[in-house]
Amino acid sequence: MLGPTGPRRLRLTIEHLANIRGGSCYFVDLDPRWVKRLLAEKKFEQANEYKKHVVEQGVILLKNRKISCLFTTPKLLETLGEYLSIPGVGIKGVFCGGTSMTTQELRFLVEEVLEGKTRLVPTYGNTLMGLACSAPVTAENQYQLTYYAPEPRAVLRVVDPKDTSRCVSYGEWGRVELTTLTKEFFMPRFLERDEAIRRLPCKRFPWDGVGEVRPFGATEKKVIEGVY
Repeated sequence: MLGPTGPRRLRLTIEHLANIRGGSCYFVDLDPRWVKRLLAEKKFEQANEYKKHVVEQGVILLKNRKISCLFTTPKLLETLGEYLSIPGVGIKGVFCGGTSMTTQELRFLVEEVLEGKTRLVPTYGNTLMGLACSAPVTAENQYQLTYYAPEPRAVLRVVDPKDTSRCVSYGEWGRVELTTLTKEFFMPRFLERDEAIRRLPCKRFPWDGVGEVRPFGATEKKVIEGVY
């Protein structure tokens, strides 16, 4: 894992996924709050130096250990591709998330950074929801990005920000709303800090999806996402 590991449970989840498959998990941590602070203060050179520092540690691991799966963020993945061939060091799959990704960015990551050889699985989530995987991202669907919640544990709706009792129509923008139900915890209709397009169900995920996720209000104000 190349990216922020705490204080969320994501680090434990990734370690568990590696262990039940008989593998080891290596972590290169990053402090996203420090990056956001540097960007807010317009210290862009320091932010880039810190990003390079983190990525260079990942490069050392990838060159000297047998690793086949990578969890990271879009910006770190792009920078990593400047140092080495990701398929060339044995990476077969990449889980990528943490910040919004455009269609153009996805195409660049798939075709250029991963050379069309390594499978890219964009992810979207948090501690409340878990991880929502995307439908396959391919040239055939024009690199359209749609996430589907891990139902029945979590249910996503795209609602009208001015009337959250109403879902928007398919293809329309709205605010993301999350309902989580587990054996230990119930959180109904929690409004996320994101907005998205409501998308149709698909064969693999027969429930609503959320597409083109970005910070809520991103078109009206500057939102600092950093590298996480």
